[in-house]
Amino acid sequence: MNIRPAPLLLALLLASCSAPAPEPGAPQRPRGIQFSPNSEPLDGGPLGTPRCEEAMAQWFARVDANHDGALDRQEFLSDARAQFARMDLDHDGFITADELWTYRQPHVQPHPRKADDKTERRGSREPTHAVSDGQADPVMSADTNLDFKVSLAEFVAQADSVFATFDRDHNGRLSLAEVQTHGCVPLPNRPILVD
Repeated sequence: MNIRPAPLLLALLLASCSAPAPEPGAPQRPRGIQFSPNSEPLDGGPLGTPRCEEAMAQWFARVDANHDGALDRQEFLSDARAQFARMDLDHDGFITADELWTYRQPHVQPHPRKADDKTERRGSREPTHAVSDGQADPVMSADTNLDFKVSLAEFVAQADSVFATFDRDHNGRLSLAEVQTHGCVPLPNRPILVD
């Protein structure tokens, strides 16, 4: 018997990311979440979702520990480690899709269903951990060994790659303009930042 590993792996991956349609009255599909470069949801809390540039400026000011108007690699990676700790709900050193889903629930906004949306009646299956319209998740895409969980080492390596991508002038520091320019790209056009 000759089994092709790539289609089998893809089938297993798709099967693991699906779940039955939600029960009537259950929370609706989440709308896309705006993220910091280190995957922190930036929703503005009870004040609603701020413009991306404003949210990035607030995040930038908080992460700029020495208040010099730039983020160096150490500040950026320190924020990545802190964000990992916030998302690792069971503190086992890994982030799973379930932990991530639980962590993000306070930050999601219901996605209004269309009047002709017959998803529930058809009983189709929808992904439960998708961020937005089939785009790669900014956290789970760090899972380089494909074990369906993200380690601190994987997350920090991805953050280091994000830093290098955002640092267009290669001076080892990120300006607010660099963060806003590269962090506020709409998701469909944003590259997946994994080496």
